[in-house]
Amino acid sequence: MASELILVLRDFSAIGNAPPRDAALPRLSALETLLGRAARAPLPQGWRDYLRTRFAAAAQLQSAPAVVVATDLDVTPVGIGTHYWLATPVHCFAGLDSVQLHPAGLLELPLQTQSALAAEFSIVFADTPWRLHATGKRELLLSGATLAASAADPAMSIGADLRDGLPRGPDAATLRRLGVEIEMWLHEHRINQQRQAHGELPVSGLWLWGSTTQAAPDPGARRHVAPPSARLFGEDAYMESLWRLRGSPVAPLPDGFERIAGPAEGASVVLYPTLGPTLRAEGPLQAFEQLEQRWLAPALQALRARRLSSLSLLAGSFAYRLTRWYLARFWRPPSPWWEALA
Repeated sequence: MASELILVLRDFSAIGNAPPRDAALPRLSALETLLGRAARAPLPQGWRDYLRTRFAAAAQLQSAPAVVVATDLDVTPVGIGTHYWLATPVHCFAGLDSVQLHPAGLLELPLQTQSALAAEFSIVFADTPWRLHATGKRELLLSGATLAASAADPAMSIGADLRDGLPRGPDAATLRRLGVEIEMWLHEHRINQQRQAHGELPVSGLWLWGSTTQAAPDPGARRHVAPPSARLFGEDAYMESLWRLRGSPVAPLPDGFERIAGPAEGASVVLYPTLGPTLRAEGPLQAFEQLEQRWLAPALQALRARRLSSLSLLAGSFAYRLTRWYLARFWRPPSPWWEALA
């Protein structure tokens, strides 16, 4: 069976999300087997760009992520003179010598909260071309005048100095200025007061990204007639839109591997959050323990039984791909998983 499982640690960063090394951490044998014996390849542009390159239909392969989302949701007509950005609610904090994105700083707002923010945004910024649109996913959508500027994928800046992820491009100063105005608007906003009263991180700003493709498409993409068959499980505004526009199934994150195991061929792409309310996990450690028990251990069994042709893990800046043949690399002793992911 030509089936593969691709597990994506959606929010993971080796800098920001790895459990503390001085903690008494349990060994996770399935994860350590995968990390120790798999072929490792860098993800210079992050996991979203990897999936875009592999699975996007030709029409979306050359479109910016924000345009893909706007097209799928039919927010406003996509045309000349209108530009789009994904707007991720974030929580940042001041470090010793820089501003950093909090390890749990990619925030998810309910649809009702997003709609309220979008409505108020249209009043506060009424004399500007900018408008905010609710999506019901973590990323909202910003539309406005055409600007040659965009920030990087925020998942690549978790726990890191924000200067590397700030908007770049000829019009970066204008987009950064808009970001500062949004920060001032959100400062002491009633929504943040409510979040803090419930022990939640306040929204310090909106991370404006995804208005350009992160990497140039493969020259062969124009000849690409049909992307590989694939099912998507989990939540991500860009990935869900990409899948729907290519006519492939999208489903919520299931409890574990056995929920998706079956006779279907092609790839199963699972967006696994290491933080946030989706898993009901207390923190990264419990999220990794659930990943081990519910996904990796049964997936390894399926790989050994030839019910899977390959098992991949996209974590931070690297992709790990394990096949049945790679399982024979007994000369590679497993390292503690928290060291292998560092």
